[in-house]
Amino acid sequence: MIKPCCVGDVVMTTPLLEVLRQNYPEAKITYLTGTWSKAIAEHHPAVDKIIDCGSIGIAGRYTLKEYRQLAKQLRRQHFDLAFVLDRSPLMTLLPWLARIPRRVGPDSLGRGFSLTDRVAVSTDRTHLQHQAEIYLDLARAIKLKIEQPKMRFVPTEQERQTIYQSSYPQVIVFPGGGSNPGMDLTAKRWPLDRYRILTQKIVNELKMQVLLIGGESDKELNQTLIDGLEDVPANMVVNLAGKTSFGQSAAQIEACTLFIGNDSSPMHLAAAVGTPVIGIFGPTSPAEYGPYPLDDPQHIALWRHPTGQPCFFLGKMQTCDNCTCMQSVTIDDVWDAIIHLVPHSRPQEV
Repeated sequence: MIKPCCVGDVVMTTPLLEVLRQNYPEAKITYLTGTWSKAIAEHHPAVDKIIDCGSIGIAGRYTLKEYRQLAKQLRRQHFDLAFVLDRSPLMTLLPWLARIPRRVGPDSLGRGFSLTDRVAVSTDRTHLQHQAEIYLDLARAIKLKIEQPKMRFVPTEQERQTIYQSSYPQVIVFPGGGSNPGMDLTAKRWPLDRYRILTQKIVNELKMQVLLIGGESDKELNQTLIDGLEDVPANMVVNLAGKTSFGQSAAQIEACTLFIGNDSSPMHLAAAVGTPVIGIFGPTSPAEYGPYPLDDPQHIALWRHPTGQPCFFLGKMQTCDNCTCMQSVTIDDVWDAIIHLVPHSRPQEV
């Protein structure tokens, strides 16, 4: 499998990994992915080997020499079949250069010209396909058996032993997101002041501890949220940003009652470890990027786009004349979702 970037996208390829292992139980499955995203493949039991392609696949971050060396490396391993999950024509060309005889992948806007099995992908914003389903369509195209695949990430026991523990039930809140190598889309973030009010309600009304997660770049954002809190005990809101690896973050999310956050890789990670998810959407549509599977009763995606069509589509932000989608999701919307998913935590009537 070939999918260089990014973390959330790689998590959404894991249902296909499950299908491949079920259909090819004796096969050796190799995953080619980038340094930034390889932790996802490392934590999936279907993967036998990982090829770290560094920054190859991220526009402007690699050289032609590096690309050709990677093609030669793949050629030496004599693969029989390649699933190319990236729509870049350079990535779809890679297994052709590596002389892999069968190459299956999505054919978006004709960019899959070098594939042997080209699977059509919608380019119409009125007909949206979930990314995980696009990948599963590749398996359907070559007649593989598909049952009920889910996203999957398996933390190690060592990672599970590192989690932050307390006597309170815990909720993960992720106010960041939208930052990946080669792309910055902070328009996907719900307003921070709403996260702050929501955090206060979770602590004061539900008596649950809030853990704020994220990478090093999310530390300051999380601290800004904490600094504006009123009448909240200091130990009830903890900033874990920059303190955990992907695996440790997954283990932390796995141990929590609920995840609340923007469309992001931690949101997909929460779905992959089986934690109930509330995803807040704006420029992106949950029909394409929602917590998968979309019909899981533990997954709630909140989207109030004024046009009903995403501003972010086919990898690019479209022109938006009415940029109100993130503000349209209210605190009450999220609160109602919390009460629905955590019914035992409803505040008691007096």
